[in-house]
Amino acid sequence: MDAEVHPDLEKLSFLFGRWEGVGVAGYADEEELQFGQEVEFTVRDGAPYLDYRSRAWRMKADGTLGELITEESGYWRALSEEDSATYAKDDDKNIIHLEVLVAHNEGFIESYLGNVFANRVEMATNAVMHTITGLEVQASHRLYGLFGDNRDTLGYAWDLAARGHDLRSYMSAQLKKVNGKQSDSDSE
Repeated sequence: MDAEVHPDLEKLSFLFGRWEGVGVAGYADEEELQFGQEVEFTVRDGAPYLDYRSRAWRMKADGTLGELITEESGYWRALSEEDSATYAKDDDKNIIHLEVLVAHNEGFIESYLGNVFANRVEMATNAVMHTITGLEVQASHRLYGLFGDNRDTLGYAWDLAARGHDLRSYMSAQLKKVNGKQSDSDSE
């Protein structure tokens, strides 16, 4: 049975479900690599947030998946129109539609604020915390959006400021929906 979608999440409905594809990553002095990835946005029955999970594996020379290189999980909360107006009152563009929490296996947590326009999300960190051994991240910026002839490809770009470097390109990918049905973690 499909989960009931909270009205505030309707503007994020283009993300619902499981996506898979390939991408490229590289940063500062690190060698560029290709990766395979799965991303899932799961609706919780009536809740005003999406469960989010992403995992990426290094691609082998033969095109198969190798070792897990990173994973992240968290929650995407869509703000109501009233909350957007309240929290963005000092912003001329009134663009705060979304708040996101993402925890990384590399030992850091990001809090994002962002906006949603049509089938596109843009968000930037408003806070980053890391463990004493975690990756020293100072800031992030992400774009997600549908493109292609049928708007059936989810593309994203992630810029990162870490280890003393300014914000720069880190990861990007193109993903296809695995199936047309949204998932409901309560049925797993």
